[in-house]
Amino acid sequence: MNKHTLSPLFLLLLACAGGLFAQDPDTIGYDFRIRPAECQPGGDRIPVLLLGVYDMANAKPDLFNVQADDVLAPKRQAEIEELVARLAKFQPTKIAVEAPFGDKDVLAKYQAYLQGTYQLGRSETEQIGFRLAKALGHQTIFPIDVNGPEGKPASEKLLADNPEFQELLVERNQTGRQIVSQMDQWLKKSTVTEMLFQLNRPEVIRKSQEFYFQFFEPMADGKNYSGPDFIAAWYQRNLRIFSNLHQIHDSEKDRILVIYGQGHIQLLQRFVIDSPYFCRTDALPYLQR
Repeated sequence: MNKHTLSPLFLLLLACAGGLFAQDPDTIGYDFRIRPAECQPGGDRIPVLLLGVYDMANAKPDLFNVQADDVLAPKRQAEIEELVARLAKFQPTKIAVEAPFGDKDVLAKYQAYLQGTYQLGRSETEQIGFRLAKALGHQTIFPIDVNGPEGKPASEKLLADNPEFQELLVERNQTGRQIVSQMDQWLKKSTVTEMLFQLNRPEVIRKSQEFYFQFFEPMADGKNYSGPDFIAAWYQRNLRIFSNLHQIHDSEKDRILVIYGQGHIQLLQRFVIDSPYFCRTDALPYLQR
């Protein structure tokens, strides 16, 4: 028999196996088929569009931050109006933002904005979230953020006991500055929409999460696991944020836009994909020219 020719017996076995796996899963037990990550026409899951953003107000105390120019400048305001028009095509029924869960101050500001008694500040929550919600006739906005625990004392002890980890921190700081420098260059040369397109590319989103594993996961000595514990706290924070996202949905017809710091998007996206209640809508088609 030619080595490239399948025997009749082997073909018969393949056909039988194919018939077995093609059966309705209910006839053989639990349905292990994986739901598609992306939303499907006529599907019964809640579409979620995750938009990773930069800190437009230069207000967050993160270690590495993009240096944003003034979003209240006329040029940037026109660009944000264009961005909002693009995002409106998603037709969200709810807009979730990075502010403490149920924050009364944010909710009050949005109501004042609806009534014409509040001028938008520089934050992405207001510039994008408030503006889009009002344009769509939404009566409220949905803050879903949760603060994470601090792990500084444990990491300081680990560094004191293992000075070699100092080199890892030096490399972390160099890498962080390089990444932010690249993002600063994107912003200088881009419209707001073009900047967000760069930040939401899959490889850029993944790099933000890889950063944790590159520099924090190795920081352990068999007794002190402050590096992995720091990553675990990051996961915990994002899981709680995702739980808040789950809590705000109350209709099968919901479509949720989440406006959040880009560093959160990889994990939130993973949780959306793994959840049986939600499906993912790619942000890039709404940002691409």
